[in-house]
Amino acid sequence: MQPGKGGIATVRRAYREDIDWLRAIAVLAVVAFHFEAPAVFGGFVGVDIFFVISGYLITGIIRSELESGTFSFTQFYERRVRRLLPALYAMVALTAIPSFHFLLTSERQEFFRSVAAVVTFTSNFFFWFQTGYFDHAAVEKPLLHTWSLAVEEQFYLALPLLLWALARAARGRRIVLPTALGALALASFALCVWLMNTDRSANAFFMSPPRAWEFLIGGIIAIPGFPVLRNALAQQIARGVALVLIAIPIFSLRQGPGFPGFNALTPCVGAAMFLWSGIGVPTLKRGPYSPLHVARFFGQISYSLYLWHWPLFTFARFSKSSLVLDAGDKIALFALTVVISYLSWRFVEQPFRQKSLAPTRRAAFRFAGIASVVLLAGSAGGIVLSRTPSDADRVALQLESYNTYNYQPLYRYGSCFAPRSGVFDDACLALAAGKTNVLLWGDSLAAHYFHGLRETTDPQRVNILQATQAACMPTLNAAAQGNSSCRDFATQMEAFLGDRKPDLVILSADWLEYSRPPRFDGMIADLRQTISRLNGLGISVVLLGPAVQFKARLPSMLMRAHLRQVDPRPEDFVLADIFSLDQQMKAALPAHEKFSYISVVDAVCPEWQCPLTIDGGIPLAWDHAHLTAEGSVYVMTRVEPMLGLGK
Repeated sequence: MQPGKGGIATVRRAYREDIDWLRAIAVLAVVAFHFEAPAVFGGFVGVDIFFVISGYLITGIIRSELESGTFSFTQFYERRVRRLLPALYAMVALTAIPSFHFLLTSERQEFFRSVAAVVTFTSNFFFWFQTGYFDHAAVEKPLLHTWSLAVEEQFYLALPLLLWALARAARGRRIVLPTALGALALASFALCVWLMNTDRSANAFFMSPPRAWEFLIGGIIAIPGFPVLRNALAQQIARGVALVLIAIPIFSLRQGPGFPGFNALTPCVGAAMFLWSGIGVPTLKRGPYSPLHVARFFGQISYSLYLWHWPLFTFARFSKSSLVLDAGDKIALFALTVVISYLSWRFVEQPFRQKSLAPTRRAAFRFAGIASVVLLAGSAGGIVLSRTPSDADRVALQLESYNTYNYQPLYRYGSCFAPRSGVFDDACLALAAGKTNVLLWGDSLAAHYFHGLRETTDPQRVNILQATQAACMPTLNAAAQGNSSCRDFATQMEAFLGDRKPDLVILSADWLEYSRPPRFDGMIADLRQTISRLNGLGISVVLLGPAVQFKARLPSMLMRAHLRQVDPRPEDFVLADIFSLDQQMKAALPAHEKFSYISVVDAVCPEWQCPLTIDGGIPLAWDHAHLTAEGSVYVMTRVEPMLGLGK
């Protein structure tokens, strides 16, 4: 997510204030998304906007230098060193200090390993192996945002060589460069879409090749011969359209496995159109309190603002018992972030870029080398120091182990949950003669009930079938599913239920996710249709309401409460939205013949007091919602009697 700014000095280009406006839009969108500002659901596309800006500026600078005969690889990388490393390294070094206070031993080890990944420009690989960008655990990684710096730095390694080679091969033929960049952009986008369609969205998100098209879109606009708008009205119309294209995903796009792919096209095309519409437009003088002057300010500090906002947000959360910041906290934190970012821009970025520090090329590279070695040594030292738990967190080791909780056997992962072949094993959906056949159908918040259901029912009387797929709502409407694996899941279940009839189907899923505004009515309509079709086949249906969910990873909240010597309270930990959604769903899905709605939160959380731990300190859930083995038994002990299965 790095707000790359193009080159500096040597090639004199007219300052374009509008590019700082675009940077401001991008960085404020990212910060608002991470700070969980209302309605900024897709602010993460600010990263894609930065990629387009970087492609435009870097391509334009390199092309100009190649045409003038002044291009030098060492000069290019000197500019990159001055532009990127001082502020980045300062942030990393200073972030290491609070890590010893706020992070547990395993987290500190991971943090210092991520420092090494940042220095070696491989943090996109590091976090790709570690976690998904939108996972709940992601908020506990102070350097997660540096994945995009690695993508951009990898782009900077490849682009100069590519443009230099194309310039030599072109021999004055102007068509060569746009054709080559256009072909590469199409190939990169095709790779991105292919990865998305084959359920490898994490690869498409974190890796450089499927992201290259975003840089290349910006680069193509910077090539001579690309049509330029000369008419002022046409420029204004194009800019208006661009802002709409940028605003739509920022305020409507949802996080999840559907990004990047086609969903990244709109913000990237909007950013490219914004840059295109400003070519040749002069920068006007503005008053210090003009809104556009304020936007320019945020654009100028965008790199430092991007660097600092995430670690500050992460550690601010760690300072709260609930790991959740309220509106006042976020406003104060944003103000602090802006102040620190300005200081970083003024006293770290500017001196290196203007050469008042490290005035020569040799000095700049010496700084980069020495600073990199120091950070790598610090990374190694931090890993060593974090191997032995301190007295303060030794008691938390039991809770810490839930960060690597092995849920797969409980869910029957790879066979009855997220089958590796895409088709459920025969044992998952085998009916048993002479028994009550019960089908547990849904996503991971259905799979986590399987262990408890099996433990609380009589296997001599009840046969439990399981069909569960990650992030897929249980529905017979394949068209309503968001990705290919979920569509295949719905199609497979329709074929199964058309041929074989269990006595009871239990529907369970992350209703909170599927009902996010404005999707509640659509979810209810889909569920009614599915329930009606099942009832029409003679199958009884039970729908389990929203599962108990927490504001963050429950073991992490319990650990930090212990370290801060705070008594954990359910009202601080439990996500209140589950109770209101439960009431809405209960009213929208009234019981009738062959259908009943069971409120899980009513059964488990009397007077909204949900248990946090059970059986001598075992967390109810191993993350923000998924039940531990003991938690599954605890919940189903209270829910199973309402299923009408007997013992």
